[in-house]
Amino acid sequence: MKFSNTYIFIFTTVVVLICAIILTLASVGLQPFQQANRQKERMTQILTASGYKSIGDPIQFYNSVAEEREVEVLVDGKKEQRQMIQVKLRDSSYCYVFPLKGKGLWGPIWGYIAVKDDGNTIQGAVFDHKGETPGLGDEISTERYAAQFEGKLLFDQLGVFQSIKVVKGGVANSNIDPNHGVDAVSGGTITSQGLETMIAKGLEPYIPLLKQINKKD
Repeated sequence: MKFSNTYIFIFTTVVVLICAIILTLASVGLQPFQQANRQKERMTQILTASGYKSIGDPIQFYNSVAEEREVEVLVDGKKEQRQMIQVKLRDSSYCYVFPLKGKGLWGPIWGYIAVKDDGNTIQGAVFDHKGETPGLGDEISTERYAAQFEGKLLFDQLGVFQSIKVVKGGVANSNIDPNHGVDAVSGGTITSQGLETMIAKGLEPYIPLLKQINKKD
């Protein structure tokens, strides 16, 4: 049977519209599940940075130990509201978790750094990325790499902020104080530079707050 061009056009248009409607409905229907998964991943990363790992129900546990706050900070001389999460630890002390956002080689990188209640010592860290090179830049998202940050210090003995240096070739082969440095990713120079910049710029607005926490201690 031979169909006219008009029939073929109308039929194709109807099929395309039906497919578009189905895809739209599916996308809308899945949004709550996608948002829930993103929230669960976020909570898991915050808990991991705080030292909690392999939690059975991260959402329920997070709600029992974490308190999210909006704090006022100065960014380029302007007041902004930034997030800070206070997490109660197993020994009943607290750590303070700060979200970070930056840029790697191929796209955005992000993470969380938890600082102990002395306002100086890093409790832990978690980093993630969108598309860093497998086997190279994507190393920042591994637990092994993030473990380097545990116990590092954000201020020197004079109370001056010293952001963490990500050292190419390794801290042991440099003149960087080991208290303020970690090894860069081997073969991931640009990702490592992006990570260092992200940490410095991400924590800088919180310096006055960290000093206040230190005084309370």
